[in-house]
Amino acid sequence: MGSLTTTTFTLLLLTFLVLSSLPTTLTFFHEWGPDLEGPWCAQRPPGQDCCDGRDDYCAVPILGTECYCDIFCNDTSYDCCPDFWAHCHGVTRAPTTARPTTLPPPRTTPYQIVRECVLNGVYYRPGDRVVDNCNECKCELYVSGGQRRYGMQCTDNVCLIRDDLIAAVNSGPYTWRASNYSALWGMTLDDGLRYRLGTYPLESDVLQMTAIKVAQDEALPESFDSRDKWPDKLHPIRDQGNCASSWAFSTTAVASDRLTIESAGAIIEELSAQHMLSCDTDGQDGCTGGKVDRAWYFLRKFGVVTEACYPYDSGKTEKGGECSLPVRQRGGDCPSGIQYKREKRYKASPPYRIRPLEREIMKEILDNGPVQAIFEVKEDFYMYKSGVYQYSGLTSNDPPEARKSAYHSVRLLGWGVERTFEGDIVKYWIGANSWGPEWGENGYFRIARGVNTNDIENYVVGAWGKITGDVAQRQLLTESRRRRLEARGERPSTRRLRNLRRRRRRRHHIDGDKSNKKQLRTLEPRRRRGRNNRRGGRRQGKKEGRRNRNRNASKSSRRQRKHDKKSKDSKKESGARGIEGREREPQNTKMSKLEELIGAL
Repeated sequence: MGSLTTTTFTLLLLTFLVLSSLPTTLTFFHEWGPDLEGPWCAQRPPGQDCCDGRDDYCAVPILGTECYCDIFCNDTSYDCCPDFWAHCHGVTRAPTTARPTTLPPPRTTPYQIVRECVLNGVYYRPGDRVVDNCNECKCELYVSGGQRRYGMQCTDNVCLIRDDLIAAVNSGPYTWRASNYSALWGMTLDDGLRYRLGTYPLESDVLQMTAIKVAQDEALPESFDSRDKWPDKLHPIRDQGNCASSWAFSTTAVASDRLTIESAGAIIEELSAQHMLSCDTDGQDGCTGGKVDRAWYFLRKFGVVTEACYPYDSGKTEKGGECSLPVRQRGGDCPSGIQYKREKRYKASPPYRIRPLEREIMKEILDNGPVQAIFEVKEDFYMYKSGVYQYSGLTSNDPPEARKSAYHSVRLLGWGVERTFEGDIVKYWIGANSWGPEWGENGYFRIARGVNTNDIENYVVGAWGKITGDVAQRQLLTESRRRRLEARGERPSTRRLRNLRRRRRRRHHIDGDKSNKKQLRTLEPRRRRGRNNRRGGRRQGKKEGRRNRNRNASKSSRRQRKHDKKSKDSKKESGARGIEGREREPQNTKMSKLEELIGAL
């Protein structure tokens, strides 16, 4: 047994000595199978695929471990990647000599590699990626000053929320304070313009709309808030999300508030912004933007349902969506699943413009409730937190891509004044935004009043709610309108109560320039009476209609003349008979009296 053990040991020793004496260039030591050919080093970023010297970070994961692409991988240890020789040295397989590798040609200026990447005090390995607000950074190798070093390479986007602007506003002599918002963090300034606003500039014909003249025969209070005068009648703050739908939100919000106020709280329904967003497609772009004049036209002409019937979801989908309630639909279910009722489509009267005068806007809000205002949003407004906003101008020296702005529409609820520590008085408007209750002062904001900050006083619009289906609610609105007109000192008439649109237009015209007699302009765009392919037929029909009317008119006029002639002749005859009768009447009377006397005798 002992001799067998000795023999086995001797065989193993001889085998080891034979194998150790074989050349080190045996193929199974240096060649890889086709399933491991790669690419390995070739998949690393350019400039980091074949590293000089020893670089422990110049590695690629392989089969649960790592293989290396630095020159040191074939110097003292055999841990090169399978494609190291082909990719880094241009040979198809490992050299036939033991260990040594053909090095790249020497450079005149030696490179020194600095491996660390630092961002905001944090170290990162080469190839690591990190998101910094709206920019993405990556630890990459680059050449600088004769050195090859790693550094964080970041994109150069202008972010919607900027820490430097927040710090500058909060430490400067401004009447408002700025803050960071998680819902807006990570968005670029272009994203803010694209998703958080959404009101297109008004066209020239709409800007020429004749404004009504508001009577200013009373002293206005120093401060006023519609939420205090009409408690539980104004609707809460909404969040439009990442959808440029302020044109729909502000329109339906003002209409909802006016309906509730005019009905004395009997109608508390919130009108659906999603219904208008999805179904008002005439010149509107859904979540890309829209015009308030076309929004008011849609509301007056077709009406919208309630939020309970057509809930808002474009803030999540970032799309306007298909219209689920066509204009002619009469039955069925709402998108929410409840029963659809055609009489629950709420409309509005034609909108009217208030002149861009501070006191007239205040008087309109005091008497009738919130109004719609359009203003220009500058790059620092997104960071508003509290106080009275005024454009800071901190980015006036920045490049144009950091000073972009666009238009937004909101509700104005009231006004007030704020006194500073220095004794200054700052007047402001109270606005309701549509960016959620977490933004600003619980969703509201204050903006400087009387100085047309960001053009917020240029175009202010009001309107009244209207119901066509529900008889009881319609009567309720009529009585409320009667009381409102009487409170103004106006004498309500049936025609004025029934046809508010005609009254509004007449009022626009009366308050305009009488000597000039200019044409009445309203907020609603002019509508074409037909498509291009129908114009010819309609014109021909109009011509034929005029001919028929003229022909009928001529026939009727001839008949009328004949009738008049006959009636005149008959009158003459009757007149003659009347005269003859009158002439005979005294004679008959005398004869009868004479006969009476003779009879008496």
